Amino acid sequence: MRLLIKIVIGIAVGILLGFYSPMPLIKIISSIGFVLGQYIKFIIPLLIVAFIAKGIVDFGREAGKALLLGLALAYVSTICAELLGFSVASTFLPWLGVAPGSVASGVKIVPYLKIEIPAIMSIMGALVFAIIIGLGVNRMKSQRFNEIVVEFNAIISDVIRKGLLPVFPYFVATVFMEITAKGQLIPTAKAFFKILVLIIPTQWLWLAVLYAIASIYTKKNGLFVFKKMLPAYFTAMGTMSSAATLPVALDCAQQVPFLKKESVSFGIPLFNIAHLSGAAIAITMSAITVTILTKGQTPSLETFLPFILLLGFIEVAAVGVPGGSVTAALGILETVLGLDQTGLGLMVALFMIQDSFGTAANVTGDGALTMILDKAVNKG
Repeated sequence: MRLLIKIVIGIAVGILLGFYSPMPLIKIISSIGFVLGQYIKFIIPLLIVAFIAKGIVDFGREAGKALLLGLALAYVSTICAELLGFSVASTFLPWLGVAPGSVASGVKIVPYLKIEIPAIMSIMGALVFAIIIGLGVNRMKSQRFNEIVVEFNAIISDVIRKGLLPVFPYFVATVFMEITAKGQLIPTAKAFFKILVLIIPTQWLWLAVLYAIASIYTKKNGLFVFKKMLPAYFTAMGTMSSAATLPVALDCAQQVPFLKKESVSFGIPLFNIAHLSGAAIAITMSAITVTILTKGQTPSLETFLPFILLLGFIEVAAVGVPGGSVTAALGILETVLGLDQTGLGLMVALFMIQDSFGTAANVTGDGALTMILDKAVNKG
């Protein structure tokens, strides 16, 4: 919650600077914002390598039907949630009057200084490299390389918490300063309000769909499980971290008498790092909003589908870090959807404002998937 408060303060400070600062000062601050944006983009491939490689290594220690089925359930749920978010946003945003291209227009602010910080590899290169490393470590069964992967993940996780997330409020401040200075604040604020009104009900709708499917498949009372998971929902709203909420989620699921203890002990931790339907809905709907604002058009499903398919895979294990979902997505937001630095800054701000609701939906949905996993693995 402290990070969210800092993001909000950053937005407010950026707006004040945009209203009252002379153009030379705005260009100086814009130069700082450019460097911060370059730094963020440099970290993203390292984040992907660290999280994806460790996720594969961790999953590789398990074997059998439960693991494969659990990962398939998590991926399908995330993809379907994104498709729902895409449908809702692309249908209602034009109807709600979000002004196309309102952030693309206006006076262009050119920073005095642009310091390039090239990433050591591309986003897709990082993804492929992570898969190769993860599978290779599992195949070789090398304890030394396993420890290297785990330690690299710990390093990058520490960098995210102490060297990346603290940068976000300043980066967002520079973005909103430029938007305000260019006279684009009002349409941006209106669009933010409209999409936030849509995101949270869409997350609730997907939870209802998940528990309805789980009830039909298992012939058990999904509403009962949902009620048991509510403490985890509200805990996640406070922590903004699926990992921090894991003990509460485990305790909630273990109170369901018809779920086998071994299914809960395996399923809840697995889905905690592999299932992010709530965050995926928020990222998808936010990305559509930012695309409309910066590019002037509502993206088609054909354009958005590669992003949807990649997002479900690339975010495995990223949900353990507050803000990790959107951080991991920044790479494909830039390379697949073509968002510029302003677009990425808007994505960070918009996602972080609702992050607690997305995390809560992630964790609560894990109960429904655990119901399905328990039934599938323990038939008869």
